Amino acid sequence: MTIEYIFDRMGHHSAHSGYDQIIKYIDCHVRGANSLYRLLGHCPERMLAQLRRTAGCWYNSHALRLELQNLPAFFFKKNQIFHFLYGEDNFHYSSYLNPRRSNKFVATYHFPPEKFYQTTIATRHLKSLDAIIIIAPNQETIFKNIVSPERVHLMPHGVDTLCFTPGDSAARRSGHCLFVGTHLRDFDTLREVILKINRADQHISFTIVTSREHFPLFEHLHNVSLLSSVSEQKLLELYQTATLLLLPLLDSTANNAILEAMACGLPIITSAAGGIGMYLPQEAGMLLPLGDASLMAQKTIELIYAPPRLAAMSHAARSTAESFDWKIIAKKMQLLYRHITEQ
Repeated sequence: MTIEYIFDRMGHHSAHSGYDQIIKYIDCHVRGANSLYRLLGHCPERMLAQLRRTAGCWYNSHALRLELQNLPAFFFKKNQIFHFLYGEDNFHYSSYLNPRRSNKFVATYHFPPEKFYQTTIATRHLKSLDAIIIIAPNQETIFKNIVSPERVHLMPHGVDTLCFTPGDSAARRSGHCLFVGTHLRDFDTLREVILKINRADQHISFTIVTSREHFPLFEHLHNVSLLSSVSEQKLLELYQTATLLLLPLLDSTANNAILEAMACGLPIITSAAGGIGMYLPQEAGMLLPLGDASLMAQKTIELIYAPPRLAAMSHAARSTAESFDWKIIAKKMQLLYRHITEQ
């Protein structure tokens, strides 16, 4: 079977970040916008909105056009696997439009349960999928109650360990904490952690990489640098020169920042949120109770002043990231595709 990938590149991902990196490691075809997509762009927005009204708030008219543009392929091709890499964003109607029934439909889902149910109105379309891929164990409760369990496959998120790699250990800044990202981050807890560390130790510093809308929370704190829309090279430099990644979370499945930081040999302090425990063993970091700013501040200070433990965690972080290298994940994905075609 031919593998056809359908996805939108996430604007905030760098050139070597994101789930769609898998296309670099599998012989495949990527279905980008075509002439039918552009033709559908002339339809009034109210018409497209009416057509997609049952698909939920995360699914927009662009996603509808991205699905409908593939109608000729669904009708006239056979023995294809159509894999929607971001199921919440791009999959809803396609497998209803598969008259040959020789094509297979796969979608990967990324949201933890609470956010999935907030953004998904109906789930009937999921029953038409030949395989649902989840990236963390906490998602199982969503999908195994909708489709038969054998159609739900846990497949980890990957990371590019050739791009994200440790730098010169001598270049690491002593007592420097890095925070990266926006999605499902716990900014209130982060602010409280920094406040508590500011009071306890004026030598510990922080770099926060996030969208500008969150800057006001941190502008009056000490030893804080605020960055937004950094280049991939700058992000890599930040990973390679920090002491640790400090990342309070509200919820999670996989997390790009954690995987990339680990690949750069960065110890992790984060929240025991959702499915992140699958990616972060205790040798490589700390999983702390959600919202506990006092404990997170205490553990951050303790770790910063424990160089042997930092070194051991750094080594374990890199080793852990190597087990999630995209080459390994791609081989597992190819086995899954083979399993689907043999059904």
